Amino acid sequence: MSKNLVEIKGFSELQRKLKTLGNDKIKRREMLKVLGQVANPTVKAARGQAPISKRSHVQSGKRSRKVIQPGNLKKSIGKITGRRGLGKRNAVLYVGPKSKGRKNDGWYAKFVQHGTVKQTANPFMKRAYQQTKGGVTADAEVKVARYMQKQIDRLSK
Repeated sequence: MSKNLVEIKGFSELQRKLKTLGNDKIKRREMLKVLGQVANPTVKAARGQAPISKRSHVQSGKRSRKVIQPGNLKKSIGKITGRRGLGKRNAVLYVGPKSKGRKNDGWYAKFVQHGTVKQTANPFMKRAYQQTKGGVTADAEVKVARYMQKQIDRLSK
């Protein structure tokens, strides 16, 4: 038996009116704004849990050599918009280290999170999720309901 999270009176009427709203891009953008507001506590918790090295490290490869400063992983954590799979149509937002084309590149977070042969795991993202999981769900429920009510009010005029 499943538990209803939110009970909406007149759902069929709401569904019909939401379909008349039209542009899916606008709906997706609005939902991303709501999810972005809800994700802020998780970003803050993840940055608080991220380990900071005592010294700088050198990343070297065939084509480049780069110095990674302490606190780089912490600065790279942010909100990432989903663009593949379900993220093409629906509003999908992830919290984690960003790694593409940034000054603070957190590409190595997977090694810190899961560990390597020479390094033990430090699951900082899991701890951040555990800290904020209950509050995020409740906050998202309230904000999505408020957004939907705003749309209903706009359509009923």
